[in-house]
This record gives sequence, C-alpha cells and structure tokens, in this order.
Amino acid sequence: MKRTSFAVALIALMASGTAFADNAIIHADNEIGIAATGTLMNYQEKVPSSVGPADTESGWMPGFAINYSNMSNIAGISNIYTAINFSRSSGDIAYKGAVGYTGHYRPYRGTDSATVYDVTGRVGMGFNLANNMMLTPYVVGGYQHWNRQMLGSAGYTEDYHAGLAGVGAMLQYAATPNLVITATPEFMAVVGGGMTPHIAGLTSASFGTTGEEKIALDADYRVSGNIHLYGGLNYTHFNYTGGPINAGSEPSSQTSLFAMQAGVAYSY
Repeated sequence: MKRTSFAVALIALMASGTAFADNAIIHADNEIGIAATGTLMNYQEKVPSSVGPADTESGWMPGFAINYSNMSNIAGISNIYTAINFSRSSGDIAYKGAVGYTGHYRPYRGTDSATVYDVTGRVGMGFNLANNMMLTPYVVGGYQHWNRQMLGSAGYTEDYHAGLAGVGAMLQYAATPNLVITATPEFMAVVGGGMTPHIAGLTSASFGTTGEEKIALDADYRVSGNIHLYGGLNYTHFNYTGGPINAGSEPSSQTSLFAMQAGVAYSY
C-alpha cells in the first residue's frame, strides 16, 4: 500500500513538473514586450596599407527594442513558433581614419552620429527535449540599416543596408515555474547589401553575399499574472564585401555588435 502511494505521488510530481515546465516556456513564448537597449558597435574597414589608411569606429549607442512572439498549435501541428523583432539604436561614436584621396590622405578624428536599426521575422517549431527543456529550430529573414552621419568640417552621410536570411534555434530551460532561460545561436547570409553616399557626384556601391553570426542569452521572469520582466545579452558579427563606385571603391569591412536589453512584457 505504501509502495502504491509512493508511486502515485511520484507520477503526480512528474506530471506537475511537466505542466509547469510546458506552461513556463509557452508563456515566455507568447509575449509582446518593449525593452531598453545598449549596443557597443565596433566597425573596421579592410584596406591594404598600400591603398591608404583604414577607417575604424567604436562607441556605445542607447536604444530600444520591440519584441513579439507566439507559440501555438496550428492545423493540428503543435508548438508552431513565430516572432517579429525590431530594434533601433542611435548615438555618437568615435571615428578614426583619414580624409582625402589616394596618395593624399591626412589623419582625421571625428564623430559619427550613427543610427542603426534592424527588423527580423522567425518561423519554427518547438520540440520537447525533457520535462523542462524545449528546442525550437527556425528560419529567419530580415533587414538591417546603418545611417552613418559624420560630423564636423569633413562631414558626410552614408547609408549602409542589407537583407538577411538564415537559420537559428532556441534552447529553452524552465528553471522554475516563473523563470525561463534561453540560448539562441543564429547563422544568416547578408544579401543584397549596399552603401548609398549622400555626396554630390558619387554613385552607390553594391555588396556581395557574406555571413552573419549571432549568439544570445536571455532570461524571462513572470512577476505576477501576465506581467513578465526579461533581459539578456547578445553578440553579432558580420562582414560587408564592399564594391565599386564611380570614384573608386567602397572597401570591405567587418562589424561587431555587443548588445544588452532589459524590458517588460505581457504574456497572452
């Protein structure tokens, strides 16, 4: 009799653990939220020393992000995941480079009043790995933009832009009935990119296809009812191939973004 009671209690405990884990993850994946963000941007051109000095830029930019996600059963298929994310950052970052033309460059230090934004959409499906773990592979597509506005006497404005397409996966762990931790790697192609100079007489440059890698670690905590707090860190790296313009060429470059966010969400 005692053994039967113990077995029943154990099964009930396992069932309740499964329920809380499933509910915690599903609640975290059915949210709309807004967050304050901070992004450290590091940009570096790849220019042979024989051609001239390379431009570099670095600095922090405050911003915000709007996040929407949904996980539900559609047409008899469980845990279909969709999400839309928009982020925007803007701030003055330090520029170190040169002005002039080949053979006649002079060092220049300035400030870029930069604005960066991107929007991405994701579609995938979640798979339960354990009572409190879920893996959700997905496809992702989006768009990124950087408005580069150099200030000062040698100032100019350029717009960099590119499309994004690739794959990713969320690995989610429900540590408690209220806390979900998520690790997210993403691998995307940077496609259809280019640079538009707002400088008289210069044409736009078109870029080739390159890659973008991103890793994120986030936490979501249900405070009360449908109100959640969330936050996390992420790192993104991508390249631009550069391309010809009528006055020469836009050089290839690499960009690294280290970002953090903290926000509030409503789970529906």
